[in-house]
Amino acid sequence: MKTSTNEVIELDPNTGEINLPVQQDSFDTIKQVKLKASNVISANDFVKINGRFEPTKDGLTKILSSLPVSYGWKIISDEVLTIDNKPYAKVKGVLSINIGETVRDIEGMGVVEKSEFSGAMKYSLHNMMAKAETRALKRAIDVAFGSIINWYVKTQLEAK
Repeated sequence: MKTSTNEVIELDPNTGEINLPVQQDSFDTIKQVKLKASNVISANDFVKINGRFEPTKDGLTKILSSLPVSYGWKIISDEVLTIDNKPYAKVKGVLSINIGETVRDIEGMGVVEKSEFSGAMKYSLHNMMAKAETRALKRAIDVAFGSIINWYVKTQLEAK
């Protein structure tokens, strides 16, 4: 089997990200987007959960909304299910990000159980579905910008 140089997959040793061959102008645009994203996040955009730094929803939204990209969010499915008489909501969606001529579709899934609601947030079907959708979107953004997030955590948060 023959392979050409265009089929070689590069791995960025600093982020672990796979670099796929793209046209030079798209590559430059993607690089600019990553640089800008790394400049808009701060330590306040992370919380420590079980010993790990996790990006907040607001931090991820700030990354996405501050960049020179166009994006769309589409719900693929949403449903309320029950396991052992315990209701939960499950939402799947696709985040489409357009950077130059490069388009990336990332799926995200969010699940919320009714038992997660307390006095602070009143349970309703709407609130359960909205929270599941928020989790799905957060996961998709996290996947899309994971290399930037991981770099920031490693170099800015864990290094201190």
